[in-house]
Amino acid sequence: MTDLVDRTLGEFRLLRHLGSGGMADVYLAEQTTLSRHVAVKIMKPALIATSGEVMLARFKQEAMMAAGLNHPNIVQVYTIGEEDGFHFIAQEFVQGRNLATILKSKGVPDLGSSLHVIRQVTSALKAAGQAGIVHRDIKPENILVTKKGDVKVADFGLAQLHKSAEEGNLTRENTTLGTPLYMSPEQVNGRELDPRSDIYSFGVTCYQLLCGKTPFTGTTAMGIAVQHLNTIPPPLKEQNPKLPDVICRMVHRMMAKRRVLRYQSAADVSSDLKKLITYYKQGRSLDLVKLPILEELDKAAAEAKAAAANESQRTAAARLQNGGDLELPPGAAAGATMALPSASSLSGRQGGGSQRKSGAKSQKAKRPTLVTVSLPSWEEEDDDDFALGRPEPEFEEMDLTPMVDVTFLLLIFFMITAAFNLQKKIDMPPATAEEGMSTSVPQQENSSVEAEIDRDNQIYIGGTQGTAFDEIVRLLESEKAGIDDIELRVKIDPESTHEKRILVADAAAKAGFVKVKSLIMELN
Repeated sequence: MTDLVDRTLGEFRLLRHLGSGGMADVYLAEQTTLSRHVAVKIMKPALIATSGEVMLARFKQEAMMAAGLNHPNIVQVYTIGEEDGFHFIAQEFVQGRNLATILKSKGVPDLGSSLHVIRQVTSALKAAGQAGIVHRDIKPENILVTKKGDVKVADFGLAQLHKSAEEGNLTRENTTLGTPLYMSPEQVNGRELDPRSDIYSFGVTCYQLLCGKTPFTGTTAMGIAVQHLNTIPPPLKEQNPKLPDVICRMVHRMMAKRRVLRYQSAADVSSDLKKLITYYKQGRSLDLVKLPILEELDKAAAEAKAAAANESQRTAAARLQNGGDLELPPGAAAGATMALPSASSLSGRQGGGSQRKSGAKSQKAKRPTLVTVSLPSWEEEDDDDFALGRPEPEFEEMDLTPMVDVTFLLLIFFMITAAFNLQKKIDMPPATAEEGMSTSVPQQENSSVEAEIDRDNQIYIGGTQGTAFDEIVRLLESEKAGIDDIELRVKIDPESTHEKRILVADAAAKAGFVKVKSLIMELN
């Protein structure tokens, strides 16, 4: 690693090295123009040589939307740049540690601190969901906690960049277990993701926050990932008996294997959580609170479980009528037997606080001993940011490795279309007129192309509907009319799918648009 301390890149003077990852080195830097400290991530040269055009095109839509997120619980990206062959990204400097490091060093937080973290992460996910962004990699390493207790989520909209031609092989060499530990079932299956996938990953994170361990463990990434598909997570109540039942139910509902039986959005989680926190602050028993959305989801889950049980009974009756034989699935060997699934395995665990029922005697599992701690320095304090003219303070070290890689792929896209984040300025000389004459300065025509993606995933370019990729490219080129700096304004309905947004972004890139603005709004 080349030591770049005291070097200046653009308006950023590098002060000291903070951490490294597989794709970037991170430095604390002074932004000289604004007299503030930022985190500067400098891309490793090897990444530039191995990045491909296809991945860049896929990333474009997410980059456009993620760059526009501005929320107190989301790490803010400031700018990107290149100087002397070094490609870098400057973002908000968060003075603190990630949640994984806190859990490892401090242990399980007390209930009040846990609710504090959960509330702020929920707020970040709510903002992202309303903007149509799926994080795809919610986990403790991507959740930062400052000394004051402010919680910020890093790397929104960027995690899908880990996908490659080898992504389907979860057991490949050098694969980290960070993502498989928190993967949603649909993510394991390679299906289209939506905000409910983030809800699942956040549920796993909450499980770990409240008891100190993830629901599934294993020696290989594949072994862990498969458990998200087929294994019922151990009841959270058994891992931490001190937890109120209602919180355990919430976490297990977030981790429901069927998306329809989870909380459908972070806004729904926030609604129930707000009522729960109100009870907690009032010192009332949390097990007495009734959470409307959780009650509805539990009711739906119970109905699904009953329907699965009825189906299982009908299948068993049909087996008896056929002499105990059932048609084997294609590819099954002769003489093989087929086990009927139980109702519980079909519907998933309903409620973290309930006890498992079994006709056989079960051994009582030894309950773990938990030591809960209060996270320090979470009271409101005076701003402890340091003045730029003073000696650099001793920052508490934080492990940046899990966060460095994903965010930095943002640079790749901007390397191809650097004008994405810039607006060209047109300087017009002042108008002059002879005395006694009046002159009028003609108004410059608003130069932009309008595109829409409605809730039914119908794509319109300048009012004309397009379907296939080539057709959309032709429509965009026709509307562009050879104007190089014309802006494309894309109105996106929140109900539209990720694939349609990528389709428009890819077509815009091929049509030569360098200025693209996305607007999330409800379309008729």
